[in-house]
Parts: sequence; C-alpha cells; structure tokens
Amino acid sequence: MMNVMIEPDSRDVASLPYDPWDYTAGLELGVRHLTIGFSPDLGYVDVDKEVADLVASAVKVFEALGATVEEAGPGFENPGDCFKKHWYTGARRLVEQFSEADRATMDPEFLEIAAEAEAYTLDEYLDAVDERNAVTAAMNRFHDRFDLLLTPTLPIPAFTAGESVADAVNQERWADWTPFTYPFNLTGQPACSVPCGLTSEGLPVGLQIVGPRHADPLVMRAAAAFESARPFKMPNAPKGG
Repeated sequence: MMNVMIEPDSRDVASLPYDPWDYTAGLELGVRHLTIGFSPDLGYVDVDKEVADLVASAVKVFEALGATVEEAGPGFENPGDCFKKHWYTGARRLVEQFSEADRATMDPEFLEIAAEAEAYTLDEYLDAVDERNAVTAAMNRFHDRFDLLLTPTLPIPAFTAGESVADAVNQERWADWTPFTYPFNLTGQPACSVPCGLTSEGLPVGLQIVGPRHADPLVMRAAAAFESARPFKMPNAPKGG
C-alpha cells in the first residue's frame, strides 16, 4: 500500500519530490541501538491504569530488542483547541461546497463541527497556525535526541462500537478520547498503532510508535520488530458480549 501511495501526482502541491523507496525493504533491521523516548501521558493525559500497565510492559520489549529507552515527554501543552481550529475549519470549507440536499445526507456530528467553526475569527485561526508550528518545532527538537517516541494509542480501552464518545458526561467529541493521536496530525509525523495487549475484560489496547517527519520506514521497522517479538493473538469475546 505504501509503495503505491508514494507514486507522484502533480495535482498534490504539498507532495515531496518522488523517491521510489520500497517500503518492504529493511523491515527486518529491528531497533537495536536506537534511542527511544517513552511518554506515558504526554504530560497532560489521564490514562486508564490497565492501559498504562499494558503499554509500559510493551515498552520493555524495545529494551529487550536492544534499544535504549528513556521516559521523556516532548514538552508541549495539550494542543486540542489548536487541532479543533484546524479540523473544524476544514470541515466548514468542505461542507460549503455541497448543496443543502447533500448536507441533509451527511453525518450530523460532522455538520455540527462545521457549524462551530463559523464562530472562529481569522486571528484565532492564525493563532492556531502559530501554535501548530510551535508544537512541530518542539517535536523536531525532541527527535534531535530520540529516534522514536512511544505512547499509548488511546488513554482508554476500546468502548462500545457506534458510540461517539466513551463517557457521555465528560466527553463531547472524539478528540476528547484521542489526545495521543491528534498532536501528530498537526505536526505531520508518521505514527503507527500496534496492539499490545488485552484488558481484564478482553478489550484491546494499542501502543503508538511516532517517528520524525518523513521517517515512515523507521516507524514501520519498529512496528515490525515489536510484532515479531509480540505476535498479535485474536482476543476472546469480551465479557458480557
């Protein structure tokens, strides 16, 4: 899939110069001698204890495979509001391209975030752009020291399929339960989620592997090393399921 995705397309003004890299090459090289940072909470996330324990156990696999692992955070504050101003504004611009009849067929929550973006001012959006650049710079500095960053993929175990949020009282939208992933949408970094265990209820937990910008092969190599050491096993049906 990656080998197809990197093919050049002149319509993409943000594309990099074409590099015919074979993404199946080097997957077996492992993580020996890599320096890896592990952030269990990015400095601002409240993580379920079972999730935290499973991820901490998974991180030890990288040490066993020959990497040097150090607990270290990237040092930025929660960029959730910055993410919303980018994502919601993009949704608004997209929705504007469709007729009222087409909008009536769209996901109601998608229309809600598009409507919410109507209230953003230009200055607020540009402030968000500045914050995005600052978070990206913080991660660039982080990767001056560390080859990879490990975090939980989500702070909670998997929850009921079809629900927008895990906690209807304290959460409003999906971004409230994805605090480990949207920062790297902002920074444009490659990240991979690999299953790293099951809770006592038989629910899956993920480990996120984040690499420097454009270091997709390194992320895939680390994921392959982990999966070789910890092959995924299909879970039993969740209790009560």
